[in-house]
This record gives sequence, C-alpha cells and structure tokens, in this order.
Amino acid sequence: MHDKRYSVFISSTFEDLKAERQAVQDVIISAGDFPVQMESFPAADEGQFEFIKSLIDECDYYVLIVAGRYGAVADEGISYTEQEYNHAISKGIPVLVMLHGDRGSIPVNKSEDSQEGKRRLNAFIATVEKNRLRKNWTTTDALKLAVREALDHAKATKPAVGWVRGDTTASLEALEELNQIRKENLRFRDEIGSLEIELELPPIPAMDDPITIDLLPNIGRQGYVSTNESTATVQTTRIGAFPVFYSNLKWDTSHWTTESSYYIEEEESCVEIGSAIAGLVKPADTSGAYKISKSCLDRFISYFIEAKLANATGAEHVFTEKAQRVARRYSIAGGSLSAFKLISGNIGSTSAMPSEKELDDEIPF
Repeated sequence: MHDKRYSVFISSTFEDLKAERQAVQDVIISAGDFPVQMESFPAADEGQFEFIKSLIDECDYYVLIVAGRYGAVADEGISYTEQEYNHAISKGIPVLVMLHGDRGSIPVNKSEDSQEGKRRLNAFIATVEKNRLRKNWTTTDALKLAVREALDHAKATKPAVGWVRGDTTASLEALEELNQIRKENLRFRDEIGSLEIELELPPIPAMDDPITIDLLPNIGRQGYVSTNESTATVQTTRIGAFPVFYSNLKWDTSHWTTESSYYIEEEESCVEIGSAIAGLVKPADTSGAYKISKSCLDRFISYFIEAKLANATGAEHVFTEKAQRVARRYSIAGGSLSAFKLISGNIGSTSAMPSEKELDDEIPF
C-alpha cells in the first residue's frame, strides 16, 4: 500500500483568524499532508476567486473555520468564504467544519458589528451545521486537536485520492492493462448475472481452547526504561483473555455522522492489553512495557464479534450486553493469575528514566 499524502484546503475569514489558520496549517503539515491556503492574497475579487476554485478542485479535504465574522460580501450577495464552501460542496469534497464554541467571548474587533452581518453569520452557521462533520473550539490548541481528529476520521471513513511519490506508482501501460481487465470483468459479470454462492463457514474455535499470545517489548514508549525486558510468549484461553481484553481495550464513539459508531484506538489498545497480560504473568510494574501485535488484536476482535461478545463495526458500543455480563461475573469472581502461563521468554518490569538533572550531575565536564 502506498504511503499517501493529502491536500487540505483551509478556508475562513482572514484578518481575525490569522493565528488560527497558522495553527491549522501546522497540524496538517505535522500529519504529513499539504495545507492549501491563500495567505498572500485572500480572495477579494472575482479573478482571484476563480483561481481559488481551481485550487479547491485539486484538494482532497476542506477545513472551514468559523468564528465571529461572516466576511466580505461578493457581488453575488454572499461572502467569499461561503462561496468557497459552496464550491467545495458542489465538487463533493469532504468538508470538516470547525465552529467557535463561545462566540460571545470573541473580542469586538473580531466580531460582526452590524445586525446584518450577525444575521448573515448565523444563517451561514445554520447551513454548515446541517449534516456535516463539525467540531467546536474556543482556543487554538482545541482547534488543532479538533482538526487532527476530524482529518483522521475523514481519512478512515471518506478516503480520498491523495498523492504518492512518482517513483512508487505503476506505469501507464500497467494502469491501462488493469483498466481493460476491469472493463472485461464488468462485462462478464453482466453476461453471467448475479450468482449467489452458498459458502459453508468453518466453526469458530471453542472459548476454552488453549491459545498462545506473543508479548512484544514496547520500545517506542516515552519516559521509561525496562529491566530484563524481552519478547515473551504466554498461554491462555480466549475466555481467559476476555476480561483483560474487555478492561483494557481503548475505544470511543464517533459523533461525526448522524449515527454514532465506535472506533478502536489500536496502538493504545495493543500496549494496554499487552502490558496488562505481562503484569498478570509476573506481578510487577509493567505499565507501558509490553504490547501485542496489531494482527493479534484483530484476531481477538474478530473472534469476539463471532462469539457475540462484541458488536460489528458500525454499532455505537463495542461490547454487547452479553459481554458486559460476562465481564461483571469475572469481576465478581476475581481475576486469576493461572489464566496466563509463561511458556517462553522473560517478563521484565519498568523503572522511571532518570531526569535531565540527574544525568547532568553524572557528567564530569
């Protein structure tokens, strides 16, 4: 899979939101993407606006920042910012709306001073709030976090074309050949019709079948070093692992669309689950010291979905009511260290990394 980068257009009124636009630009660059904005000459006439529309056409995502001003009104009777927004919508570009959450706190010199301006701003906000990805913010730090979360969610749910390095793309001849094969596939499918094939699904393994889990050192953690830390393999059962999985899986509910759905923080979950298992095998401070692999996490999730302990993607809550009952019963009964058995490797504990002052004291020059 190619490492894609995306172009993101930043739209807002200009003079009142210079710091905020810079902050959003920094977030987009830190994510490895390309910010597109007109800092050198914000739209002020039709000629410039035609150029801006051509830039929006080439972008993958569109971030709209709305605070206390509506903006300069064009000949069409709406602001250039609203024209940019309308153009992005007409082109089907995913729009991420960042609304100021406390407009009453915005300084007077950064707010609309006329009733007509306030009316236009309120009407524009009502338009962009309807069925759009949106987040509220009041500070630049909150705005940066909101934009990063919105972009991550948009990339996962509304994947765009993006950009890749020229030396990683296939040749034109190969692309033409693939396109020809695609066309032939479509023709064959139309001629044959839609065939429904019944596939016999293999049974899922029993909950109490023994399984092995590899615990990997979490080399990338910050602020800790480990002693005697190495890869370790433990044996357990799926039902034995479930309480740890239930208690340490990191997930949240997305509210970007009209229907809420859960998503899993994969990196954090791998570390939390791996470290928790390590701590059960060897009672010690293993916080952040170990992790399980992404493929191991995926296998657990798939198994628990098939076992009706977890909901499929698209549900609001990751765990079913049955799973919550099982977790409560295990909590009542109390955990058992015998659920996990170390069969190879070694479990180390973590210790705090020395401070810069302590390190400086050891340097004799």
